[in-house]
Amino acid sequence: MRIQFSLTCQKGTVIPINYQTEISTWIFEALSKAGADFSEWVARKGFDVQRRDFRFFTFSPLGIFPYEMIQERQEFRLLGHQVKIVISLYVDPTYEQHIISLFRHTPLMLGHLNGQPARFDVKHWQVLERPGFTETMQFKSVSPICVSTTSEVKPANPFLMPESELYDVSFFTHAVRRFKAAAQYKSLAEKLLLDPSFAMHFRMFGQSKSRLIHLKPGYSEYSQIRGFVYEFEAAMPVHLLEFCYYAGFGEQSHLGFGFVDLRQSQGLMEGGKARSGDNAPRNHGNHQNK
Repeated sequence: MRIQFSLTCQKGTVIPINYQTEISTWIFEALSKAGADFSEWVARKGFDVQRRDFRFFTFSPLGIFPYEMIQERQEFRLLGHQVKIVISLYVDPTYEQHIISLFRHTPLMLGHLNGQPARFDVKHWQVLERPGFTETMQFKSVSPICVSTTSEVKPANPFLMPESELYDVSFFTHAVRRFKAAAQYKSLAEKLLLDPSFAMHFRMFGQSKSRLIHLKPGYSEYSQIRGFVYEFEAAMPVHLLEFCYYAGFGEQSHLGFGFVDLRQSQGLMEGGKARSGDNAPRNHGNHQNK
């Protein structure tokens, strides 16, 4: 599922350029508050929301306009009262309302204002419509896609450029490995989730652009991760393609890498069919998603 959240903040809030670790922490914190049903569903997958090892999610960059750049400190000063973000999760859609509730009641702590930690609260949300998945689709990366070499001995710089001859092999290898983990490492072919004879292919349009993301200590084995943004076509079994769309393409998706949108279509951050709601006070009863 994909949910676009609008969060309110105070004008003048200052946030770091590299905010991926804080967003990831917010998502883990929200999911850690899950009720028994969702926690048990995650446990049946072999994960634990309290251990924060369920990582089949990604997120879009923050929509922060208007803002001003504080170049010397590598920070943004927000000139408005609202930011937007899309959270993308590979979970059973029956838990949609529960997950929305978790984020509604979990503030995002990010940046600072007047020397104090800044707080962002969910004001509005939209559940974005599921695309019609086919075996071959075209995408544009909204956040960088990180793909590292699959060799056992990792070089000092393990991150591959999309132009590399080894890129497509690593691209699909990581996708299948993560999908197997989501399926509890059972045979994907036996579960009719993956046809071993399927001829997967990757094709990039135009040139890629490099992005280097700096991380806070303790969030990854790397202090910085390089990914690339580009437009591409991928031919994959439908179940695997859907998994990558929601859980993120490539690696390190729980840190916001690998979030894609459909190519040559209106961006998901810009609208489209959706069910929406907000946290405005109601006079009668509890809010129901429209």
